[in-house]
Amino acid sequence: MKINMLKVIEQVLKFTSLPIVKKSVNLFCLNKERIKKKEVVSAIVSDILNYYKDKNIKKKIVAEECKLMQKYYFKDQIKKFSNKKKYKKVLNEYQKNLKALENCNSSEEIIKFLVTYYINDMAADFDPGFLIFFREMARWVFKNMFKSLKVTKKSKNAIERIKTIQGKYPLFIMPNHISNADHIPLCLALNKAGIFHPVIVAGANLYRGVSKKILPKANCYKLQREYIYGDVKWLSNPLYNMVFKKYNYYLWKHNEPFLFYIEGTRSRDGKILSPKYGFLKEIVKFIEENKTKAYFIPVSLSYTVVPEDLELVESLKGKNISQKDLLTQNLELDKIYGSVKDSTIYINIPEAIEISPETLPDVTELGKKIVNIISKNIIVTPTYYLATILNKLKKETFSLKEVEKHLSCIPFECPVTNFMEIAIDIFVKKKAIEPMGNNEYKLINDKLILQYANRIAHLI
Repeated sequence: MKINMLKVIEQVLKFTSLPIVKKSVNLFCLNKERIKKKEVVSAIVSDILNYYKDKNIKKKIVAEECKLMQKYYFKDQIKKFSNKKKYKKVLNEYQKNLKALENCNSSEEIIKFLVTYYINDMAADFDPGFLIFFREMARWVFKNMFKSLKVTKKSKNAIERIKTIQGKYPLFIMPNHISNADHIPLCLALNKAGIFHPVIVAGANLYRGVSKKILPKANCYKLQREYIYGDVKWLSNPLYNMVFKKYNYYLWKHNEPFLFYIEGTRSRDGKILSPKYGFLKEIVKFIEENKTKAYFIPVSLSYTVVPEDLELVESLKGKNISQKDLLTQNLELDKIYGSVKDSTIYINIPEAIEISPETLPDVTELGKKIVNIISKNIIVTPTYYLATILNKLKKETFSLKEVEKHLSCIPFECPVTNFMEIAIDIFVKKKAIEPMGNNEYKLINDKLILQYANRIAHLI
């Protein structure tokens, strides 16, 4: 019997929203309902309306500009979904919002409508009861992935330190970004270690299918990074940008652990990307204005089997690889994990970096420092290791003896003793190499091998 996952999720959400369930979770569980969405929406709307209260000319200009942008966006979405019966509810919602916006006459009405719309769309709606269900479901649905998670022994002291400061100060968790699937293993590992479930900044492209229901309840907040109309990006919309900044400040003032990817996007070729400074600038400004300490946690994530590895290769040719929902991606990944000899996901957490108003760093230097810590703490997986050797060999065919001879050319070791057997098994299944007999192999997908090698290229 085929299970309708969306209906299952909807029923679970109804159950976990019951007052008695919420009360029990908030009494007995690590993760509690720390911030309520209704309170966030009310606070942000009130704050922004108050900001424009005596700025009549500026208010009028901003209101008209943003109203025009948003009308274009709604009309474009209505056109996009008008002939798709499957998305009738989505279409009706856009039509309803367009009509409501067109009925706003005064600048204050326009700003109130748009700010309310933006913060409702953006804000997480964390349900700790649902998180408990999802975590238990993950043990069953993603059983191979769950077994693969490994927080390194090096992380033990750092985790104990995080436990003493979480909830008392702003805490910023910054992993390297490999795949759209990163959220789930990261959060499962953090929870397993006794660290509060953070708010996660997630691109709007992930909000599709079942993921659209799951993500807000799993404390993800939606960030529109694409275009609202033509070549104008969402964050160029003055009201959307203000909602974005006010919401971040609200979360940080309430000491909500905050997870974002400092590289900004997934690396398509496997290399660690340079830091993006937008969030860091705002955080440093927040520390200075609010006279508070804050802690930065650079997290190093590495996969023996990289999610979306083949898709990432295709993306270098211009292919769009953001079409699948998060649940589908992780289900596919779990199948792969179940078919190989080793699929360990390593999560390495170093000591927190403390920043105070008295020790405010240069933002550029801070960004480079965080990326450098992430880079040097990446665990070398069997696949990263073998790929590095094959990339050094630069041969269309190779033997295991040649690989073994080349080990001395690599300035680091793989922590797994039978790394060769594991990596060969994975690359054969991925059709990156092909067995030719007598322990000899043919290289089929050199771009995939290069991607795995690039993940530790900075260590050489």
